[in-house]
Amino acid sequence: MKKKSHRFYYGWVIVAVSFLTLFLALGIRVSFGVFYIAILGEYGWGRGETAGAFSLAMVVHAFFAPVTGNLIDRFSPRKLFPLGAIFLVIGLLTASRITDIWHLYLIFGVVIAIGINTISFAPHVTLIPRWFIQRRGFASGLVLSGIGIGAMVLAPLSEFMIETVGWRSAFLILAGIILGLVIPATALFQRRSPEEVGQHPDGIDPEFSRVVSPQGQGSSKDRRSPNLPERWTFKAAFVTRAFWWMALMVFCHGFLVNMLLVHQAIYVMDAGYSQILAASLLGLVGFFGSVGGILFGFLSDRIGREIGFTLGSSAAFLGVFLLLFVQDTASPWLLYSFVILYGFGQGALGPIYAVLMGDLFPGDSLGRIMATLSIEFGLGGALGAYVGGYFYDQIGSYLLPFLLLLVSIGLGVLGIWMATSRK
Repeated sequence: MKKKSHRFYYGWVIVAVSFLTLFLALGIRVSFGVFYIAILGEYGWGRGETAGAFSLAMVVHAFFAPVTGNLIDRFSPRKLFPLGAIFLVIGLLTASRITDIWHLYLIFGVVIAIGINTISFAPHVTLIPRWFIQRRGFASGLVLSGIGIGAMVLAPLSEFMIETVGWRSAFLILAGIILGLVIPATALFQRRSPEEVGQHPDGIDPEFSRVVSPQGQGSSKDRRSPNLPERWTFKAAFVTRAFWWMALMVFCHGFLVNMLLVHQAIYVMDAGYSQILAASLLGLVGFFGSVGGILFGFLSDRIGREIGFTLGSSAAFLGVFLLLFVQDTASPWLLYSFVILYGFGQGALGPIYAVLMGDLFPGDSLGRIMATLSIEFGLGGALGAYVGGYFYDQIGSYLLPFLLLLVSIGLGVLGIWMATSRK
């Protein structure tokens, strides 16, 4: 029999604050594709070398992630998240003064990257499993939907600010928003675990409830071999095949998401569409991603993580395939179909693999485990962003890079099925 606390469960406050943080921090990162166009237009640098700043940011994200993982395992997010937000504010303020390409590499590639890394995906997907067990997929989907909705709002908003006050002032405005919202919200309301507020995961008193599998009514044997320990250390997880298959999947996810994050908007403009429409469609991908993340996160609690991930990957694959045929404005349905299918599909991937890591490797080392996997996401993202610009500069086309995206989606599906195999 389940017995919930009669008072409001504070975990939903954590969900709300985490949603806001990801909405703004990763919404800003997604908006790089918009600033990328503006900076290219002003300075005329090559697409490859300009996208290299984003690639550097992803490398920094990769190798700073273990630091963040150790910190989130050791310290309260009330201390860590405001500190990361301060780094982000400093980066945005100095970004408004960029005059040379090395400034872009230093500011966006290092300072802003450290700030975003400290308050982004890995720390939050480490935090949420401490608050939720039975509703872990749904709660993670809600939190991570902040990324997509942030993209939906901030990408076109950034374009609007760039057109009205210029890209330098746009950076200053974004810095003010982070300063006024993220820093106070995380400092006042974030907490490390339910025990800090005298509650239990899901708001359920364990004395009156049998803790069920994270898969809801599904069998826990589908998620964890009976021969594996219940509480994982980093060393134990690191030597498993499951960890390295998940690493392949995360690398492919980073390659996919970040290549399109940087190059989607300018690709749409190359086809003849307006700059504001390109920015809006970048935002709409985020919106549909949020819907997909919530829905597939909810479904994965019932139909299994692998099936949910495969369905999302199939939608993303079809979307990218249609994007290959967008060469002009003659068939806008191809472009809009890409936005819906890719957005809906790729939005499912992050929440599902984040929740799956909590299923596979529960314990106090989850933050370090997730942060180490973030190295793969960063390296995949760095390669994807650079490859898109490099091949465009060499052959004047995105055909080959987008074909590589299709391959990466297939490898990601292979990775998650092998990671959860019970052979």
